[in-house]
Amino acid sequence: MLPLHINVQNKNVLIVGGGSVALRRLQLFLEEDAHVTVVSPAVVDEIKNLAQSCQLIWKKKKIEVSDLREAFIIIAATNDHQINEWVAKQVTPNQLINVASNAEQGNVIVPKSIQKGRLTLSVSTNGASPKLAKQICEQISHQFDESFIKELDIMYEKRQENKKKKGK
Repeated sequence: MLPLHINVQNKNVLIVGGGSVALRRLQLFLEEDAHVTVVSPAVVDEIKNLAQSCQLIWKKKKIEVSDLREAFIIIAATNDHQINEWVAKQVTPNQLINVASNAEQGNVIVPKSIQKGRLTLSVSTNGASPKLAKQICEQISHQFDESFIKELDIMYEKRQENKKKKGK
């Protein structure tokens, strides 16, 4: 898999499932201003609250092929491996799919990531151990203190100034 960062702002993201894994995944997309829809007969209270506050759409039902059509990214995060596998088999070649229960069934892995200012660190074990990916990411992040983050902001500003000068 090719690691990359992707802009999901205003993109349609479909979360299939309503448990704690679905919640963790959808929070990442909400933070990046994606349009999130959850399809699940039942959801944890946090997802229900997000739906009630209009931060996402919750379709209280079982997944159907028609639910997948408009999604740019699909996260199959149910507690039923057969449903997750079925979802993975329904996507079109131009859709991105993450299968939380079996990374190999999807074409996208959601890495553990930490953001500090302009610095984003991402770690993946390619589905082998999400817990280890989290530990590694947290260990790496401790290497970058506030002075580094401020220096990175200065670098960014200088780069923007250089771009403006070159654009003239």
